[in-house]
Amino acid sequence: MIRFSANLSLMFRELPLLERFAAARNAGFGAVEIQIPYEFPAADLARAADAAGMPVILINAPMGPDRTAPGMACRREHAEIFRAELGRAAEYAQALRTPCINVLAGRAAPEERTDCLGLLAEHLSLAAEVFDTAGARALLETVNPFDVPGYCVPSFDLAVEVLSRCDRRVRLQFDVYHAARLGLEPDAAFAAVRSHVAHVQFADCPGRHEPGTGTLPFDRIFSVIERSGYDGWVGAEYHPSSSRTADSLAWLRTRASSRMPAS
Repeated sequence: MIRFSANLSLMFRELPLLERFAAARNAGFGAVEIQIPYEFPAADLARAADAAGMPVILINAPMGPDRTAPGMACRREHAEIFRAELGRAAEYAQALRTPCINVLAGRAAPEERTDCLGLLAEHLSLAAEVFDTAGARALLETVNPFDVPGYCVPSFDLAVEVLSRCDRRVRLQFDVYHAARLGLEPDAAFAAVRSHVAHVQFADCPGRHEPGTGTLPFDRIFSVIERSGYDGWVGAEYHPSSSRTADSLAWLRTRASSRMPAS
């Protein structure tokens, strides 16, 4: 059975962050993710998570000095900052008992992509070592180049190639939405890279809202994930189409009711 987590950076935003943990639990989620937790002391986040009984199963590594950039792991001019920030990510992961840290690559121009990919593999391997001390693993994510032009790893084939050059502890974060934006059938794309996947996220496409607002066949997608033997979390990482996140959760309620035993 799929275990669903809620991304608190995109969902339940009608509430202060520390109140979103309990809101996610009350909505029926089993865990939470936080993209950028570093604006809050780790101890405060840990207390809120523990009080709600909600494990934090994913955070992102610090994004770098340019807050508009999609990460910095491939950027040579930020290498010193990246290496220094790995320790902070590990500290948060340890405090929150978080098993996965997503390391976003950043942008690379075509003429510098070869150098950037080499540095990315080097930095992911370093991240694997540092995060291991906190009981966490480093993840690499493919991000579509339409939403994030110039992203260094814009395809799953390239992500797998980078992983082949990394410490084996580095794994793939698979996002259904990004697969769809790349023009792929998400269930087939997932099956093709399943052996590398340690975390899954999703949103409908187009729009990046909840299931049912776009065109993706989520019953089929979730079925493929379930049948694959994947036993990690599947993260709802979408922008609710309503101002109240609860109004975007019909898909979760329907799925929960379909699994209730007949009376």
